[in-house]
Amino acid sequence: AETDVITIISPKQDETVDMDGEKVSEYYKNYTAGSSVNYFGNGEILPMKKVTFAWEHEGNGYYQLFLSKDASFTDAEVYFTVVKSVEAENLIPGDYYWRVKITDENGDFSYSDTYKFTAKASIRSVTIDGVSNARDLGGIKTVDGKVTKYGVLYRSANLDGITSAGLKQARRLGLKTDLDLRGIDAPETTPLGSGASIVPVQGAYYLGDPYGINGSTEYKNNFRDELKTLANKDNYPLLFHCAIGRDRTGTLASYVLALCGVSREEIVKEYGLSYFSVSGCIDNSSAGWNNTGIMCDFLTSQTGATLAEKAANYAISLGVTAEEIASIRSILLG
Repeated sequence: AETDVITIISPKQDETVDMDGEKVSEYYKNYTAGSSVNYFGNGEILPMKKVTFAWEHEGNGYYQLFLSKDASFTDAEVYFTVVKSVEAENLIPGDYYWRVKITDENGDFSYSDTYKFTAKASIRSVTIDGVSNARDLGGIKTVDGKVTKYGVLYRSANLDGITSAGLKQARRLGLKTDLDLRGIDAPETTPLGSGASIVPVQGAYYLGDPYGINGSTEYKNNFRDELKTLANKDNYPLLFHCAIGRDRTGTLASYVLALCGVSREEIVKEYGLSYFSVSGCIDNSSAGWNNTGIMCDFLTSQTGATLAEKAANYAISLGVTAEEIASIRSILLG
């Protein structure tokens, strides 16, 4: 078929599309310890921008936009439309290939050329309608030059208000497990629907007796169970959350990043992103911006040469096995 009947407008060949929201971009460019509090209470300013695909075509019919991570369009996402544009959300940062297929009223079709562009973002926040403070823990660099995988582990506030649109967005992420850190306050079944299972755990948070990761036997065992859940590769893609997605959720997120070799500064920086959400500011308290930094300081008192080793050794003292820690690292780092 002819390929010149469809003219691409955007994104153009080899274009880089910056998906960062204005405030998130500013935060990453100018980050200093504690600067997250400058964004506290400004609403849901975490979400990435959508990517707008647009083209020109003089005929009539319907269009299919094919979007893929590889040029052969293996496992391509397909968007159907009768207008000459599509807005795509929740893209994973990196290179993409795209093309458009037009099918006319007679069933005849033709394709545009294939175009490549790069989607760029400091953090992959995700939009799940009715859910605040949602983001992917992928794309974070470790001290030894590795990067956590996208599309594997997500964190958010509670899912209680998820809408039908949000459910479609969540299903597009392929979520299989809802690790609900509210424990006895968790519902019996996940709002994510029949394709996902719920694992309720009364989540530990930060340090101290009784609720911290070093607190009562009950909460130390709860934290052990959280890590064991993350060690099971069959649970992924996995989303974990508490009520507002900051404290119990932030504790687990920060610990897992420490296990994977992320630096203390990057852990605190990621934690601060909860202040870019409505739920993460709902209690009007920004004083704890360094709570996970303090937790990292506690871990430095453990045995081991690096923060990652120290976090692993403390987890082993709680009853997590070395094999389970290796599994978490393999899942998140490859």
